[in-house]
Amino acid sequence: ESINQSDAALALLHEVLSSRRHRTWSPTYEQIMMTYLNLCLKLHKSREAKDGLHQYRNLSQSQAPGSLEKVIRYLMEQAETKCSKAKESADAIPETFETTTTTTTTSEEGEDTFGGASPQAILLSTMSTDPAKTQRDSTLLLPSIRFLWETYRAVLDILKSNSKLEHVYHAAAMGALRFCRVYKRRTEFRRLCDMLRMHLGNLQKYGQSNTP
Repeated sequence: ESINQSDAALALLHEVLSSRRHRTWSPTYEQIMMTYLNLCLKLHKSREAKDGLHQYRNLSQSQAPGSLEKVIRYLMEQAETKCSKAKESADAIPETFETTTTTTTTSEEGEDTFGGASPQAILLSTMSTDPAKTQRDSTLLLPSIRFLWETYRAVLDILKSNSKLEHVYHAAAMGALRFCRVYKRRTEFRRLCDMLRMHLGNLQKYGQSNTP
C-alpha cells in the first residue's frame, strides 16, 4: 500500500485469507484482516470485503468468535464514518459545483447493487430534485453509500444463524435501518425488510438446527 499498489496488496491478502494451508486461527490473521478491510474501504471494494468476511468467519467463528465480532464491528464503524464524512463533504461544496465523472464513478465495478434500476437512477429518485446537488452526491457520496449498504447486507447474511453473535446481528440491523432513514434510501429499506423477514422466517422454520 505504501508504494501505491493497493489493488495488488488486496489480492495478496485475499489469497492469504482464502488459503486452505492455514486453517488455525491466530492473532496475526486478525491483523491481516484489519489491513485487508482498510484496503477495501479505501478502494470501495464491497464485493471483496464481503468475501473476506466470509473467509474470516470460516476461520474464526469456532476458534475466536470474539475476533470475528471485533472485525465486523470495525468494518461497520469505519464504513459509517466514511459515509458520514462523504456526506459532509458533498453538503459543503457550493451549488455551482459541476462534474462530468458521474457515469464512470457509479459504474466502475460493472454491477447493480441497488436492484433492477441503476444506482444512478435510484439516487436521482430518492435523494434530491436539484440537478447540481445530485451531481455532487453522485460523485462524492454514492460510492460510500454503496459500500455501507453492502457492508450491512454482508454482515446480516454472515450472522443470520450465529446465535453467539446475535447481538452483533442486532447492531447491524439497527445500523441498516438508521442508514435508510438518514440517507432516505427507500428501495434499500424495502429490501432490508424483506431480508430480515426471510431470516426470521428461516429461524422459526428450522429452529436450532442451523445454529452453530
